[in-house]
Amino acid sequence: MFKRISYTIAVLLALLVLAACGNATPTPTLVLPTATSTAVPTPTLVLPTATPQLEGPYLGQEPPGMEPKIFAPGIVSDPDFMEYSGAFSPDGSEYYFHRVSGNSRPRLLFTKVVDDKWTAPEDLAASAGYGAFEPYVTFDNRRLYFIWEHPVPSGQPSELPAYFFVERTQDGWSKPTYAGQGMFVSSSRDGQLYTTDMSSRETDGKTYLARITVTDGLFTNYERLPIPTRRGSQAHPCIALDESYILFDVESGHHLFVSFKSADGTWGEAIDLTRHGFDPMAGGAYISPDGKYLFFGRGGDIWWVDIRVVENLRPTE
Repeated sequence: MFKRISYTIAVLLALLVLAACGNATPTPTLVLPTATSTAVPTPTLVLPTATPQLEGPYLGQEPPGMEPKIFAPGIVSDPDFMEYSGAFSPDGSEYYFHRVSGNSRPRLLFTKVVDDKWTAPEDLAASAGYGAFEPYVTFDNRRLYFIWEHPVPSGQPSELPAYFFVERTQDGWSKPTYAGQGMFVSSSRDGQLYTTDMSSRETDGKTYLARITVTDGLFTNYERLPIPTRRGSQAHPCIALDESYILFDVESGHHLFVSFKSADGTWGEAIDLTRHGFDPMAGGAYISPDGKYLFFGRGGDIWWVDIRVVENLRPTE
């Protein structure tokens, strides 16, 4: 008799479970860091639903402290894709970033504030048709630079990464215009642009950090920075807003260093940030327009941390 009652209860329980499955909600996914770091962030729960209605600065995310954490998990940093670099407009109301999926070409996406809420990320129409990545919005908010895999104009080096730019118009962004060779654009608060000079990569195998002269949006001169470092080829410059220091990486997009500018205008020997808590796979540094946070790519996600982790390393004179 007890066996018959137990069997009946088991059947009823099975029917209840099957009935509940029809109305089940998705199970939250635990997203863990994808690379080992000396500063391990707290795992973040990401619900597999549509983009939530986000309000406030930085897509409504809680700002980080002195330990890095993934930026906007499930919205910008999606575990199903790879994201490396992004950039805010100077007023913080737009965010541009690039995303890669498997063997597909890189896509440039953006989200912006509309009616006090951040929109769901969508493809940037101006970059359609070709791969696009490494965006940067200038401090005057007039131009958006990005590497675009569109054919370059006749006479320009076709074997090097090429930057294009679009300008704001009453109808949105203009059509892209070729700017010049380079990789990873950064800017000081007064608008001075920096990038990676790729021009000698085919001859000496090296890349260099460079201060750019810009004429009507075009890169017309590259002034290489004489920053002493003992390893790698310098790339992906991230200039401080006041130009007092510059971050860069040395191993094809990872292993961050920082060099501080001395009072006499010379650059100090580069400091290896892996000796100060940074993961060796971190690279592609970017400083927020308000100067409060450092963003970087690591393990296929975009991370952020309080900028003091870098500024506390400034030498005393």
